[in-house]
Amino acid sequence: MSLLTNESINLIFPHGIEMKGVRLTEQDFNELELNAIIHMIDNNRKHFNDIRNIFRQLSYDPETIKFRLDIIEDLLNNFELLLCLEESLSIIDDMRFVSGKYSSVSVDMLQTVSRLKELGIYVDFVKQLRKAFTEKAHLKSEGLIRLRDRIIQISEDFDFKNLSEQLPKLQKGLDSISSVTIGINFDAQLNPVEAILVSINDKRFSGNSLLGKLFASGNEYQGVSELYKNPEHVETVHISKNDTSTYDMSPEETELRRLLFRDLKKVLKNVLKPIQPMVERYSYLHFNWILSLETDIAFYVGAVKFIHKLRDWGMPMCRPTLLPSDERKAHLKGNYNLNLALRMSTRYEDGKFGDHIVTNDVIFNDHGRIFILTGPNSGGKTTYAQAIGLTQVLMQAGLYVPCVEAEISPVDGLYPYFNVEENSNMETGRLGVESKKIGEIFQNATPNSLILLNESFSSTSPGESFYLMKDIVCALKLLGLRAVIATHLHELAESINEINSQQAGESKLISMVAGIKEEIEHKLTESNRSYKVTPGKPQGQSFARDIAQQYGISLKQLTQTIHERNLVTIPSE
Repeated sequence: MSLLTNESINLIFPHGIEMKGVRLTEQDFNELELNAIIHMIDNNRKHFNDIRNIFRQLSYDPETIKFRLDIIEDLLNNFELLLCLEESLSIIDDMRFVSGKYSSVSVDMLQTVSRLKELGIYVDFVKQLRKAFTEKAHLKSEGLIRLRDRIIQISEDFDFKNLSEQLPKLQKGLDSISSVTIGINFDAQLNPVEAILVSINDKRFSGNSLLGKLFASGNEYQGVSELYKNPEHVETVHISKNDTSTYDMSPEETELRRLLFRDLKKVLKNVLKPIQPMVERYSYLHFNWILSLETDIAFYVGAVKFIHKLRDWGMPMCRPTLLPSDERKAHLKGNYNLNLALRMSTRYEDGKFGDHIVTNDVIFNDHGRIFILTGPNSGGKTTYAQAIGLTQVLMQAGLYVPCVEAEISPVDGLYPYFNVEENSNMETGRLGVESKKIGEIFQNATPNSLILLNESFSSTSPGESFYLMKDIVCALKLLGLRAVIATHLHELAESINEINSQQAGESKLISMVAGIKEEIEHKLTESNRSYKVTPGKPQGQSFARDIAQQYGISLKQLTQTIHERNLVTIPSE
């Protein structure tokens, strides 16, 4: 068997080398609520931190992103292979446990036993994957083709075939050593003076009391009483659930048992001698390449199962098309917020809620890369901005995205910064914290970055807030990146034409309005929240009228309240 079969296979990076990418901070994880999504991908709750590390360092390399997307697509199209890889995680977990035991013991006998079990797990792993790859040969992903070729190469090797044939016999011989029968001779005073090995058995003895022996079913392996368990453990006799007593061995008994088990080890070592040459023959085999696949397989299996779950809920998930990064474009059709979908999933017993989630189309291009997003409170502005950020993250993690269709340019930096709560530990107050953070963003952002801001500087006066945000928006236009600015400042949205005409820069501003649904009835325009985000002029007055009517504080409603309370006399018209 070639030593090449020990080389690592990486299913995350096409060339096996981790490449520097877009690093997300803890604050970024919190702003985008990424942990909830990672928990859904890590469906067995064992690989959360490892999968999180993949998200922590997003790829900016189109080759790497395509490499991962191809694997996802192959697994979506090959359900049996997906199940096989999921089952292989248990095999890898067993191998990790046994390999740890093998490397941690120094006794030759224990090493032989551990190594034999390790080889058995290795054979099971190769055979299981070989069967899956044989049944589903239509693969297009470079990563899975590479793994398939390795498995086929191993399974067709003469040494592997020989190992597969010999292992059951060796394992059977090992399994037959479950207990030994020892004859002990006593002197006239009933002191044990001599022990003789009578037989090696394939069944275990079980200790029991003398009464238990008398009433036993006659099994020849049922002991009269237990002689020994483990010298490191104190023997405990359970009298009842609430009463225990311990029996401490005398020095003479301890020494007798030590000598007994020393001699037993010598006997068992001789029994294992026929197995050792076979084990040593495959000493060149190392299984780190299999162990290193655990995180990779868990990432893809979890991601594909997550896609299936969302589609079962009635939510679209699609493979994104990559656009050149310098185009700074995105076209998302039917985009939605994954975190909103996860929260909605708990409200519908039938698991079907696709019709209850509002989707939006998002277009970043030469006609508009900086969105000035206005709308009422709880109108969907934050949800919309977060959805765009999550879509970018998933795409650059190499995963499918929450859209019907998607074309996206990768970003070299992602900077989500939503509303910060003021607390007593802030030395400069909320305004100072926000100013510092935005200053840090501009120290790192490039024309190929994406910035998401939500209600920045809302803690200061409208005049000051408008002054600060106008300068920031002008700087964003000059830099030429993509951005979503969710704001309560309608004056900022009304200044878009002025900024576009006067400020240098390739990224044009466009006014986006959240939560507007216009209905014309009886010559009155009523606005209510639709959670749709569309291009349009800010609708400040209609929003105010909507809120006033919702809470009963329009002039007409307040006048009616005063009249009903008989506080003043209202002249008749």
